[in-house]
Amino acid sequence: MRKSVIKIVLVVVAILIVAIGTMYLVDLDRMKKGEEVVFSTWGAKYSPPIKINQNEKNNNNDNNSNNVKQEYQKYTKIVDNIRLEINIPNDWKYEEIARDEDNDFYKYALKFYKTNEEEYAILYFYHDLFGVCGTERTSENITLDNGENAIIGYYDGNENWSDISFYSLNQNIAVLNYGLIDSEAKEVIEFIKTININNIDE
Repeated sequence: MRKSVIKIVLVVVAILIVAIGTMYLVDLDRMKKGEEVVFSTWGAKYSPPIKINQNEKNNNNDNNSNNVKQEYQKYTKIVDNIRLEINIPNDWKYEEIARDEDNDFYKYALKFYKTNEEEYAILYFYHDLFGVCGTERTSENITLDNGENAIIGYYDGNENWSDISFYSLNQNIAVLNYGLIDSEAKEVIEFIKTININNIDE
């Protein structure tokens, strides 16, 4: 009888050892993976993961989005029922150019410059169609962000562009380069790609 009791006790102890060992191994594996334990930390230094519900997660994402500083200013102008929109980088300056007796060939003009006010580009809305001379001129097509095309013109083998026109959108609108070179000239091309030219009667 006594031997039977001892055997039962030994079996129970063995089962407990196996069960506790299994529980320990399960929790040890979860702690290694950074997951929440099932039974106990078993005296280990461990910080369980913090659960975030979906609403809190969405709110955090929204807050992070709101904290991202916008790197450009959206400029909008309406001229003769045509809405012009363009994203101008914050490190570029711009100003509308008033018409006078010497400058009456356009309806509207917007000047862009970055580091030197004497080196700039101007977006013109002409009274008449924008035209160019073909002598020693080369051109390339670029795709605007809205999927439309624009044409960049170059003269005399110069790597810096002379003009950008938008024949598929409006033949009276173009951008001319007045002294911009190298990186600044290229930057203008990049933000000019954001332009939208829409007839507000459509």
